[in-house]
Amino acid sequence: MAAPNADRMFITSVWFESMVYGINCVLFGACIYILANRNRKSHRVLFVSCIFHISVSTAHNIISLLLSLQGFTTSSITSIPDGSSMYVVAPTTFMLTNLALYVCNVLAQDLLLIWRLYVVWNHNWKFVVPSLIVEAAHIACAIVAVFLIAQPNEHLFSYNVQAFGKASWSIGLVLNTCVTFGIAYRLWLAGREVSDLIGRNAYKAAMFTVIESGALIASCTLIMFVLDITGSPSGFMAFNVAIQIATTTPLLIIARLGLGLTNIGTHFGKSSSPTVTFAQPVQIDVTEEICTTYPMAPMSPFAPRKTGSMQSFYRDV
Repeated sequence: MAAPNADRMFITSVWFESMVYGINCVLFGACIYILANRNRKSHRVLFVSCIFHISVSTAHNIISLLLSLQGFTTSSITSIPDGSSMYVVAPTTFMLTNLALYVCNVLAQDLLLIWRLYVVWNHNWKFVVPSLIVEAAHIACAIVAVFLIAQPNEHLFSYNVQAFGKASWSIGLVLNTCVTFGIAYRLWLAGREVSDLIGRNAYKAAMFTVIESGALIASCTLIMFVLDITGSPSGFMAFNVAIQIATTTPLLIIARLGLGLTNIGTHFGKSSSPTVTFAQPVQIDVTEEICTTYPMAPMSPFAPRKTGSMQSFYRDV
């Protein structure tokens, strides 16, 4: 089943995908510089996440190019009326592989977001378990939709495929929004706790960065969901861009909060009174593990420690 103008929609989506992929390459370079070249202890989850996301994005971009060449230059396809439009929505190996990569990238992005929620709430599992259950439902619906597309008696716009696809997008949208605001709320609480010491909310920049990055993928998912509900095939074509946005989100957080930062030291002595020493200005470091001794022990969403600790926060941009 060919959607009207599916070939043009596909070319447009691949063009936008290539633009975002170029941005991701720049962000990836910045993230590796932050994580590897600043003499800081970086959590291996961040390294693995960066490498995995850019690898998936690269593979998807290459396969999109191959799919385009196949669909728009093969005479046996172009000689058929609407042949290119039918090919780009057909369950070919290229298309199914790209869909699988999309599901894997979104899963990795969501798991990293849930991990940050877990860390920022002082490794409290009561926030993580419900999120993981919802994420399992989200990915299960996506996998079923991809599986159905591959079946000979189904197609991309069949009722069953659309039902599971819409369910996956809606669950993912709710999960991403809730987890993002859960992280932001914890940072807001931590900023209020330390504001008396430094005269301002030291976590404000981190909080807004997390919200902005989360809103990026949430907005993309919402647009795809709305387009799909209205019956527009462009909702499906947008997944070529969405997979790149799913890579941009985690890379952007590290790049924005990690570039140009200095250290902060906060220590407890053996006495009952804490000694707090801040390097000016107070900043956030998403890569370094720093022991501190602040009461309530608010956590950075990127710190790997399980003890009461707090990292450097905030940098005016």
